[in-house]
Amino acid sequence: MTDDLMKSSGSGDAGNSTHADEQRLYPKVRFRGFDEPWKKVKLGEISEKITQKNNNSCSQFPVLTNSAEYGIVYQKDFFDKNIAINTDNYYVVHTEDFVYNPRISKQAPYGPIRVNHLKTGVMSPLYYIFKIKDDFNIGFFEFLFIGNKWHKFMYQNGDSGARSDRYAIKDKVFNKLPIYIPQKIEEQKLIFEINHKINSLLYLQHRKMELENQTSKAIYNYLFDKNKPFYFKDNKTKKVFLKELGTTYSGLSGKNKTDFGHGKAKYITYLNVNKNTIANHNLLDLIEIDKKQNEVLNGDILFTISSETPEEVGLASLWPYDDTNIYLNSFCFGFRPNSKINNLWLAYELRSLKIRKNMYKLAQGISRYNLSKKSVLNLQVDVPSDAEQNFDSKFVKLINIQTKFLSNERNELLLLKKFLLQNLFI
Repeated sequence: MTDDLMKSSGSGDAGNSTHADEQRLYPKVRFRGFDEPWKKVKLGEISEKITQKNNNSCSQFPVLTNSAEYGIVYQKDFFDKNIAINTDNYYVVHTEDFVYNPRISKQAPYGPIRVNHLKTGVMSPLYYIFKIKDDFNIGFFEFLFIGNKWHKFMYQNGDSGARSDRYAIKDKVFNKLPIYIPQKIEEQKLIFEINHKINSLLYLQHRKMELENQTSKAIYNYLFDKNKPFYFKDNKTKKVFLKELGTTYSGLSGKNKTDFGHGKAKYITYLNVNKNTIANHNLLDLIEIDKKQNEVLNGDILFTISSETPEEVGLASLWPYDDTNIYLNSFCFGFRPNSKINNLWLAYELRSLKIRKNMYKLAQGISRYNLSKKSVLNLQVDVPSDAEQNFDSKFVKLINIQTKFLSNERNELLLLKKFLLQNLFI
């Protein structure tokens, strides 16, 4: 279907017109076979407000809520319980009704407008509920409102109101929201279909990533389970204290906030260590070269030593790069393994479930949890033969490559979705 998309003729020669007002009636990208200008209307001209109140005959309807991330969902499922007690003044929402929720969030800076794909339900009177007239394709409006083309009007005509988490705009003003619509319903339908297909692909990709993640965890826990059956004839697993496998060094010290953000050296951020078993080469920040600081070398393993939760203390990350003048943030410490161990295997081992359980016990604190290098060095690790270390580390690395591939596919779909929402609509 994307092969049928083309740059809109309206961007240059639509109707041989040079007037800016007429140029605004053409999207940047549209389907082949459509070249007429779109029409501009006000929301109130193509919709009607729903004011049907809940009553005894509607009491059997479930309570719905409008989520910026998930759309319109059952309140009980979203909150794991029924929040609303008295729903007498709630509005009745039918399938394909639209709901504007004035509650703002990072995902919806002016509140979300979503269409109801569920059965009839009731919703809070705080929401503005409206129905698009039958002359139009409902799906076109669904994706129009998922995009941000209407945000500028909201910014210019509303405010955050008395509550900072809600956006305030009067119904009369909201109904003046300008809407640009293709004159032919066939074009409206095509715009809906391509966006719907992208959303379906994103859902399938998400499910694929969930299944991949579950499989990866199962394999990972199996590979690093000390009780697993062994397939290597020369296997000689032995318990070794971490302090026997290398030495530690501290992160940056003696620095203040003015020292960061500039310079010819770089340091590995806390988030980089926290999130990655193999450190991200791009997740670095600038700092000046300082020969007094400990430099991170290829093969070093980095540990988080401070966090607001015990689950994030003692997370290990391998630095497998040859860069010079690389330092470590002050909330982590470095561990330099000796030549007796496969560094990649050790990094995966230190993220294994059995090691993480032991690491939780070492975290100390109440509002913030800390870890001492000494306690980490006294942890015991089950070290298998060189052959098994190599096998385990290579196998997990292949799994991680597959996971990254799926993630890249998803990111490409998200970019395509963003492009379509920005360019197929006016």
